[in-house]
Amino acid sequence: MDKRVRWIDTAKGIGIILVVMSHAPINDTFKDFLFAFHMPLFFYLSGIVYKTSTISPGSFLLKKARGLLLPYFLFSFITYVLWFFVTRHFPFTSGDDVDPVVPFSGIFISTPQDYQLTYNPAIWFLTCLFVVEVLFYFYDRISKGRGLPIFLISCGILGYASSMLFESNALPWSILVALTAIVFYGLGYLTKHVWSTISWPFVIPAVSLLFFVTYVAHTFNSERIDMRGNVYGEVWFFYLGAIAGAVAIILLAHKLARFNFLVYLGQFSIVILVLHFTALNLVKASVYYGLGYEMSDTTTLPWTLFYTTVTLLLMIPCIMFLKQFPMLLGKGRKKTKTP
Repeated sequence: MDKRVRWIDTAKGIGIILVVMSHAPINDTFKDFLFAFHMPLFFYLSGIVYKTSTISPGSFLLKKARGLLLPYFLFSFITYVLWFFVTRHFPFTSGDDVDPVVPFSGIFISTPQDYQLTYNPAIWFLTCLFVVEVLFYFYDRISKGRGLPIFLISCGILGYASSMLFESNALPWSILVALTAIVFYGLGYLTKHVWSTISWPFVIPAVSLLFFVTYVAHTFNSERIDMRGNVYGEVWFFYLGAIAGAVAIILLAHKLARFNFLVYLGQFSIVILVLHFTALNLVKASVYYGLGYEMSDTTTLPWTLFYTTVTLLLMIPCIMFLKQFPMLLGKGRKKTKTP
């Protein structure tokens, strides 16, 4: 999968819209529903594009550090500065009650405990994905791909046990969360060849049924799913809801891959991931100061769509700028073909 696959970018585009939506003022039931599957979806999609690699461990680590850790640290510092001087002073955030040293240390520790990631709560995904990629690489290199189901089941058991034994995501770089995330990553790698386009008459009832399964699973679960905090509730409900929701998005992505704006958002989902929380706080501030609304008064669906749409529009100039400097995202410039 050297070339970009439109349906994968489309699924990422849909997924990142749901991530922004879930962080906006939103109805609690809808938020619970989105949290049940939107992050497992991204780990699954990341696993789909993994290729068995013959490069050395050192080269692999360098490649992943450039692609994940470079943007993580760069945009952590940028968003921390914006948080320190601007967004932490907004009355609808908890920033003024947080010692600035705590989130500064969080840049290096990358766990959500004690407001360590309050400057940019969504950015944990990059360090967690780095841990997942490294773990899966060494599994693949040592085992030559043998025993993958056993490996994933073992990681799933350890990941769920960690959520029971520890109060939250206690280890740096979301190592405990990575044990659960790698299950979805491995499933993506294992099932990458099963996906194909299917007709709308099948997609619509299938997606409806899958979303219903996700809704029922999270309804019966005793806790709201929060992968960032290593919180899953009952394991069967967690995996059932997460897989059903992810499959629903993938089925939709195959049919919506013709929409370039979804592909565009998916191609640059990393930009939206690292910057949307800051932009969203600025949109909230415009509503709070400009229109005089409390955030608790803006959790209806029209308001949620407003916050999501405006935040995504603010991401467009950021994407256009960073396209000119791909090294900031850990990517090299495309080589120009010579005639």
